[in-house]
Amino acid sequence: MSAFVRFELQETAIDIPSLLAALEDPAVGAVVSFDGRIRNHNDGHHVVALAYQAYPALALSTGEKILSEEAARHEVRAIVAVHRCGPIAIGESAVWVGVAAEHRKAAFRAAEAVMERLKYELPIWKKETYGNGSSEWVGPDNLHAATGEARGDLPEWKATLRQIWISPGNDFRGHHGGPRGENGIASVGEVECIAGMGLRGDRYFGYKPDFKGQVTFMDADVIDAVGNHTGRQEITGGEFRRNLIVSGVRLGDWVGRRFLFQGITFEGTEECKPCYWMDKAVAPGTEEFLKDACRGGLRARILSDGILRVSANPE
Repeated sequence: MSAFVRFELQETAIDIPSLLAALEDPAVGAVVSFDGRIRNHNDGHHVVALAYQAYPALALSTGEKILSEEAARHEVRAIVAVHRCGPIAIGESAVWVGVAAEHRKAAFRAAEAVMERLKYELPIWKKETYGNGSSEWVGPDNLHAATGEARGDLPEWKATLRQIWISPGNDFRGHHGGPRGENGIASVGEVECIAGMGLRGDRYFGYKPDFKGQVTFMDADVIDAVGNHTGRQEITGGEFRRNLIVSGVRLGDWVGRRFLFQGITFEGTEECKPCYWMDKAVAPGTEEFLKDACRGGLRARILSDGILRVSANPE
């Protein structure tokens, strides 16, 4: 059954009770909503007034596309969203997103993913007026409309990149019922990231449009924990067939969120689900150990080009 989605633009106050009523469904076990309001400060400025301007036809089609894609990706039953246009008073709701799902985890993740994409993809421009009388237009990509410079509020990982692994082919995927592949995996000091494509030279580079696993991250501490849990020492990151081994970041916090890492923009899409191959490739008991708390890693899309490099002096 396809999900119910509805995206609207309006110049009047958002009627939240009526939107919640649209999500009523006896099969739903969780409804998660986000109410984005106008605050009186932003980027160090005192904000006294704000207005949104949209290209209505494009904004409506883009908004519906975002809702439909995230509803399918997270397997929820309904998503409703409304974005205001025109002048909005401080304290008023500017955008509202509601998600109905059978289970809470899917509802939370879908709501966050929708809000992140509306913020950065919807063709709506924002005019902020400040206490000193100046004003500024900001685009949907969070760039200054006049200068094209970034506002800089996209979260940046303060993480260490310990290892980079790439492989020309799949050793596990597509090998069910047979032996694992023999493509090998190589440790490299740097790798080129191509937006929408993946890591140059890796098996998932250009795999298919909008692929949610263009790159995979794994926590270095988890690799150490697997060794302690299984009694096997000196496990390398490449044995897990993940691309980027990092430390200093909670990967589970970034599902459905965009972030910067070494100046490159990524979007976390979902947890890496460990499979039975892990018990053969690493050690018995690895699959079960990796099932909790995003231990299996984070899958992500690459949204901007750049070069990732292993940290010069990893701690």
